[in-house]
Amino acid sequence: MRGDVNFALLSRPRTQALLDGRLNLSRLAVRWLAISDPLGWGLPAQEKHRDLLSGQVDGGEMSVSSFVQAKAQGAPLVALPIFLKRGLVQRSLFCAVDSPLFSPEQLAGGRVGLVSCSSSMAVWMRGVLADEYGLSPASVRWLTLSASPHGSEVLRIPDSFSSAGMRAWEELDGYPHEMDRRERFLLSLLELRKIDAVISFQTKIADDRFRTLLPAEEDFWRHYRKRGVYPINHLFVIRQEALKGTPGLAAELLSLFRESRGLWIDYLPQVERAAVEIEIQQLGWDPFVYRLGDVEKASLELFVEYLFREHMISRRLAAEDLFVL
Repeated sequence: MRGDVNFALLSRPRTQALLDGRLNLSRLAVRWLAISDPLGWGLPAQEKHRDLLSGQVDGGEMSVSSFVQAKAQGAPLVALPIFLKRGLVQRSLFCAVDSPLFSPEQLAGGRVGLVSCSSSMAVWMRGVLADEYGLSPASVRWLTLSASPHGSEVLRIPDSFSSAGMRAWEELDGYPHEMDRRERFLLSLLELRKIDAVISFQTKIADDRFRTLLPAEEDFWRHYRKRGVYPINHLFVIRQEALKGTPGLAAELLSLFRESRGLWIDYLPQVERAAVEIEIQQLGWDPFVYRLGDVEKASLELFVEYLFREHMISRRLAAEDLFVL
């Protein structure tokens, strides 16, 4: 292993102390890289900047869907219980503000747009909609912007498409950012009534033409209250060879991320902390303490089941197959 390592992360208050150099490992030179999308494994050539397979990065933030599928295929990766993005997925199901839809059951026979059928958000959403609302994936017409082997229709964004910038954000990450072109295109179809709902990567959209399909905050909590599952979307992964080359690295990284988590208030104004504080109050525990507890194990077990159910993996994997324990 070379003398320094590269780890890639999305920028958010909980990781900013790492990205800006305020925190670092004591005995290993780490270059923390800011990325706009989670890492992938063996992605197409045009997405090599997200590809761990190239060896240009040693680890970093990866979607749980990409990670579990890569591990099922034998990828030499391992995860640490650093869950960087998680939350109630029902908050990310949007419709037009004047839509007649107020419950997911009404989507049967309808059209739902999404960026990718294999994203963690999409897998979680389909599973929760089936388990909690009886909406089978086969009863919905899925329209996606990525090639998919799962029976969805693939859309293409016309070269001529343009729209005004739109602010959006994942509430538990804090500050807003510009919504990317893919999601803006899906929302344009929603506004034109060419689709009935959109599965977003965001939980808030600063545009009064759209609303969450479920009308009340309490509706978002039904699945958690019933099953004790709190979805995980992104986690921290590392190449196995990097761990072998540096004994104790996993424990030091976990400690470092916890320290960075503790500094999040330095990067987020008081007015923007409310969502996280309310979430902790609702749960009765902090979802970003970075641990592999009972809720995390149950959530990952259910997510693996969703992937297996949709034939996205050929075998079920247990926590010991995925994590440094």
